Amino acid sequence: MAKKGNPTSEWQTIEHALAYLARADKLPHRTEGERALLEQIPIHARRVLDLGTGDGRLLALIQLNKPDVEGVALDFSEPMLEQARKRFAQNTNVTVVKHDFSSPLPQEQLGRFDAVVSNLAIHHLTDTRKKNYAKKYSTC
Repeated sequence: MAKKGNPTSEWQTIEHALAYLARADKLPHRTEGERALLEQIPIHARRVLDLGTGDGRLLALIQLNKPDVEGVALDFSEPMLEQARKRFAQNTNVTVVKHDFSSPLPQEQLGRFDAVVSNLAIHHLTDTRKKNYAKKYSTC
């Protein structure tokens, strides 16, 4: 069980994950931010990596706009990954992967992407780490 007050381990608890999901739709300006992000995805994008996917909301929005996009939903929180697996259970274009940002991505396993996106997750990384992820794993 995760220790209370530890921001990394609290995401491993179902209570914390579900409490976040219950309030996530009420976050100020979330839909505006998502709309702006969707506008930035290249028209030719075929593969998208969603860092810190949570329950897969952002990747699902991307697929509404681009149904043929192949997505990789990446997160380290098992409770969040379970929600993403449920969301994408019938979607063969999405692979759900458990991974912690503290380690490099297994590029050989995941390959390259036309877009690397994140919504409310990578703020936990330093600016250098954010730039390195985008540079290393994106083809754009």
